[in-house]
Amino acid sequence: MAYKLRETREAIDDVARTAEYLAKTLKNPKAALNFLNKYDKEIQRLETFPFGYKGIGFEYRGYEIRLKPFDTYNIFFVVDEEEKEISVLKVLKNRQDWKTILGEEFSKNL
Repeated sequence: MAYKLRETREAIDDVARTAEYLAKTLKNPKAALNFLNKYDKEIQRLETFPFGYKGIGFEYRGYEIRLKPFDTYNIFFVVDEEEKEISVLKVLKNRQDWKTILGEEFSKNL
């Protein structure tokens, strides 16, 4: 059974900022479109196999945060088994200090 997919405002903002950076700052709209297409495909893959990705030792509202790498990015998400729902929390460049970012971002919700 496939899970429902939900993106948080933070994840949507992360994706939009990345696409805007690629298109406007780097002047590469093709790279921005490629990023968006790959991102969409990657999160769709979560719907059928969400537990195939490792937990990172952080929790969000009682759910273990999991990490799915793609290209040079990391998708952070939680799975609500009871509701059969996946929530994408953040999308970060893999070189970013995600432990600090997630700790600051979600400490108020822990």
